[in-house]
Amino acid sequence: MLTLLRKHASSWILKGLLLLVAVTFISWGGYSFFRDKKYDYAAKVNGTLIHLKDYHETLQGVVNRYREAMGPAFNEKMMEQLRIRETVMEELISRALILQEGNRLGLKVSDGELALAIESIPSFQVNGQFDPRLYERFLRLNRMVAEDFERLQRENLLYTKVVQLIRLNGGRVSEEEILEAYLFENEKINLQFVKISPESFKAQVNVNDVEMKDYFQQNQEEFRIPTFLQIQYLVFRPSDYEPRVKLSLEELQRYYDQRKEMFSTPKQVRAREILIRVDPQLPPDKIEEKRKKAEEILEKAKKAKDFASLAKQVSESENAQAGGDLGWLQQGNLEENLGHTLFSLKAGELSGLVKRPDGFHIYKVEEVKEEKRRSFDEVKDQIHQTLKREKAKAEASRKADDAFYSLFRSRDIERYAQEREVPIKKTPFFKEGDEIPEIGRDPSFYNSAFSLKLGEISPVVHIPPNFYILKLIDKKESRIPAFEEVREQVHQKLAAKKTEEKARQTSEEILQQLKSGKPLLEVLKGKGYPIEETGFFNRAAGVIPKIGPAGEWMGSLSSLTETQPLPREPLKTKEGYFVVRLLGSEPADQTKFESVKKNLEKRLTYMKQEEFFKNWLQHLRSKANIEINKEVL
Repeated sequence: MLTLLRKHASSWILKGLLLLVAVTFISWGGYSFFRDKKYDYAAKVNGTLIHLKDYHETLQGVVNRYREAMGPAFNEKMMEQLRIRETVMEELISRALILQEGNRLGLKVSDGELALAIESIPSFQVNGQFDPRLYERFLRLNRMVAEDFERLQRENLLYTKVVQLIRLNGGRVSEEEILEAYLFENEKINLQFVKISPESFKAQVNVNDVEMKDYFQQNQEEFRIPTFLQIQYLVFRPSDYEPRVKLSLEELQRYYDQRKEMFSTPKQVRAREILIRVDPQLPPDKIEEKRKKAEEILEKAKKAKDFASLAKQVSESENAQAGGDLGWLQQGNLEENLGHTLFSLKAGELSGLVKRPDGFHIYKVEEVKEEKRRSFDEVKDQIHQTLKREKAKAEASRKADDAFYSLFRSRDIERYAQEREVPIKKTPFFKEGDEIPEIGRDPSFYNSAFSLKLGEISPVVHIPPNFYILKLIDKKESRIPAFEEVREQVHQKLAAKKTEEKARQTSEEILQQLKSGKPLLEVLKGKGYPIEETGFFNRAAGVIPKIGPAGEWMGSLSSLTETQPLPREPLKTKEGYFVVRLLGSEPADQTKFESVKKNLEKRLTYMKQEEFFKNWLQHLRSKANIEINKEVL
């Protein structure tokens, strides 16, 4: 179980999440930008084709998610380092195998399940109810027929059924495993460490022209100049349509009648409290002593003229010095039992003794504001503005959709703008991450722009509050610059690499000397590195105090013991290298085990089921006949 914990602790969560989201729910279609099919298929799985279109659309979805998450830092080199193309292919193959296994097991998705799933998609709902017009509009915008979309949805549901079935058979977690995990995760350790920063070696590093040119030749991709685009775009502003919106008094009244709760102010009370804290771990007789103390204070409060002064004297709450002031509390914002207690009191009344998880409370309500609903006349102007904006937004969206259909073949947005009097703009050349005038740095704009080929137009892009249609009019392809263009960058990178290497070598030398039995003070004598301590922290906390995120070093931390206090290698972070030694440990507090046992069991069960599912899928794959079109990758 500890092996499993360590493995999951060091997993790349961001990568896994993005790929899971993108691949589990294959694209519902849309305007594909990969129409030039040089090959018939991306892969074959037991004779079933994974179509090139599905591969490209899924890949584009993953790329878009990485761009949104990482911004300009995400580039072609990173795609290669993360093996995104290969991973997408692997996930699509896994999906095909899982669907085939679902069919082999005889699992079905009924028409009722399919209908319920589609009707539950928020994009197809208005006020929580399925609206067939939104569904039809979605199909129209994505140029799909209902049968194709429903087939994909049916596949998604079958995929989910198979995955859930396999995971549910993934085994149980024993009491011993739960306790072992609890003791591991809640054990505290204290590390002694020495930080070796690359910055400290700057004065020792020299870089000459020969080295720089050699480094440039071997690492040209590091200096690649990114792609620059120039975009022409139509903009549909709701504000341009607002003056044309006409609203009748009946529409305003109907809006008010349907949403009266929006114009109501719930009941409010201003209250104070006195708290006598109780640790849930206390034995029953000690809790009873606390209750008696609280009852005595309650009797004093009934006679006291100044509740605030009494709270300052006896309350153990954080607001005691403010006289226990809780401020104004609104009905509906409190837990049910507390809300019922406070909102049943009149101004000046005391509650009885109220038992809550942190102890015994006594409340006093000082003021009460009853629920109030504003009249139609009071909010008429506000409704008018709201409806005006909503209708203008809907009209701008409709106009943008109409423009996309009109321009789909002609692509002549200049003529369209002139004939329809739609604002048309042109960007300067920009790379991904640059600020674009009047738009800013919006991932949706970049995603659409960098998916276009020269002369192509995009689907409607919604960047609140406006709607846009983009056309790529010019492109400067990414290129490797000449050495002289990036001389300074090469110098900086090579110097940084040399200082990094010196820091690594020094940290490894220190660690090896410690492993040979030399005392730390002797090893560091004359080197000028201070010795520090992290202080005690949870071994599995994910962050090492004074060092940083544990990340891939979780496994190293878990292996440290009193007999083996040194890790296999120094820890590397953005700040430099750290040589660490286990100084001491504090065992977990077993008295708190029962309070967290249930949640820990759920988490461990999930992890075990995930491991079981992964092994099942690997077995399935080992028996499958899989042919990958390598040229696609």
